[in-house]
Amino acid sequence: MTTLEIDNETTALLAEMAEQEHTDLAKLANRLLIEALEDWQDARAADEVLAGLERGESKLLSWDEVKAGLYDVDD
Repeated sequence: MTTLEIDNETTALLAEMAEQEHTDLAKLANRLLIEALEDWQDARAADEVLAGLERGESKLLSWDEVKAGLYDVDD
């Protein structure tokens, strides 16, 4: 477990949101933090893919190529 220091304005906003969502402050803060970290991980992964594209390590497929590939999957 970790303790965080949050400024009064943020605490008030979290308390208001927690009340609206009928949950307690700790559960809400934990959920929001997890969502933010998952978004950060997704953005980092996207940046890595984009960097690979820019280095020529992979290529983008057109929608027609993707659709055609869907039918090429072996059963």
